[in-house]
Amino acid sequence: MIGSWFAGTSESPGDLLLDEQGRAYKESYGMASARAVAARSAGDSAFERARKGLFEEGISSSRQLLDPQRPGVEDVLDGICAGVRSAATYVGARTLPELADRATVGIQTMAGFTEGTPHGL
Repeated sequence: MIGSWFAGTSESPGDLLLDEQGRAYKESYGMASARAVAARSAGDSAFERARKGLFEEGISSSRQLLDPQRPGVEDVLDGICAGVRSAATYVGARTLPELADRATVGIQTMAGFTEGTPHGL
C-alpha cells in the first residue's frame, strides 16, 4: 500500500530514467496491476491466469520522481516517523498503544478541505 513512497528512492529496483525536463524518475507499478499479475502468473495454466486476472486492479505503470532533497528510503522512513510523532502530540499520546487508543480517524469532505484552505488568492 505504500510502495509508491519507496519506489521514488535511489534504493528501489528499476532503471533510473530522465523525463523531458531532465528530472530523475523510476517506473513503478502496483503488485495487483495487470503487469505484476501477468509476470507472476506467466508459468500458470490458462485457467489460473484467467482466474488471477479477475483480481487485477490499479495502474500498470507510473513515474515516481526522485526527490533530490530526500532521495533515500531512510528519508522516507524519517518522514513517516515524523508524521506519527506529530499525530501523537495532537492526541497527547507518548506511546504507540496510547496513540491507537486516543486517535480518531475521520473522513473530510472536499467541501471541508476547501473551507480550510486560504481564500481570495
